[in-house]
Amino acid sequence: MVDTRGGEALENVKVMLVGSPYHSTTDAEGHFRMPTVALGDYVLNVFTVGYHLLRQSFHLDAMEVKEFEVILTPDTLRQTDKVEVKAAPFETIHQDSPSTLTLEGNDTKNLGSVLADDPLRAVQNLPGVSSNNDFDARFSLRGADFSRIGLYLDGVLLHAPFHMVEGQNLSGSGTAFNGDIVEEMELYEGAYPVRYGDRSAGVLDVQTRDGSSTGALFRVAASASNAGVMAEGPLGKKKHGSWVVAVRKSYLQYLLERTFPSTSFIFGLEDAQGRMAYDLNTRNHLTIFVLEGYSGLDRSSVKSKLGVNSLMAAGYHYTLANLGGDAHRQTS
Repeated sequence: MVDTRGGEALENVKVMLVGSPYHSTTDAEGHFRMPTVALGDYVLNVFTVGYHLLRQSFHLDAMEVKEFEVILTPDTLRQTDKVEVKAAPFETIHQDSPSTLTLEGNDTKNLGSVLADDPLRAVQNLPGVSSNNDFDARFSLRGADFSRIGLYLDGVLLHAPFHMVEGQNLSGSGTAFNGDIVEEMELYEGAYPVRYGDRSAGVLDVQTRDGSSTGALFRVAASASNAGVMAEGPLGKKKHGSWVVAVRKSYLQYLLERTFPSTSFIFGLEDAQGRMAYDLNTRNHLTIFVLEGYSGLDRSSVKSKLGVNSLMAAGYHYTLANLGGDAHRQTS
């Protein structure tokens, strides 16, 4: 049992034969074993957190031994059958900085905190990055404030793509987009390319992923503060495109209200994002990305305790739509 990207052995992966009592778990070397299995037809089911479910049918004869080499794909890794064959004659060569740090989509999920499952909190684990507030997704880079760091999403410079309420003693922020749709994040700590010339301290370039082009996938996830649903799949019978949709809603405000009735900070958030990609022909590719986020503060239940000029209710609405095209793609 290995990872498709680096070939590393995967431990504690659950393996079972559907509809039977036979099951096993991989060891530290990725091996699993099921002895004394009766002859017949079976479906091998392999699943673990962070990877796509794998199913494989097989037949077992009497005294036969079956060996499987299973390669699992991370669930944030784009599944596609497209390649770029060459650059256009007048296309500018894409040059990256020698000081670039890269996080793949699955790394973003693994490094995001259990409390918020936030992709920018995964960035806070990189060298040179720091944050002095566990409730804030924003960070500093080599001592520079976040206002000097450019956050790009699919090439678009974003302004405050967060769920947040400012001007309060208790404040924080969460990223409006979640890790389920992130394919890759690149952090440029210095000497970044000229295309990112709108910030002075550094750049975080976030690339969203296409949906699965092989079949429909659905997933439900939950953290300590929110729950989300993600769905993806191909477009049309000929699968010339794909779609992916992720919806997330917090329930932390309900927990705080019932656990600490006297609290004066009831903050909630919800967001939805989707991406559609379609091949117009063998050389033209169209993508549409939409992000809709809303966060709100409600302190009406304790308004009698609020002081003069205190904020009782607030809301922050964030909307982003991005239409892009690529004229240099070709199917393999």
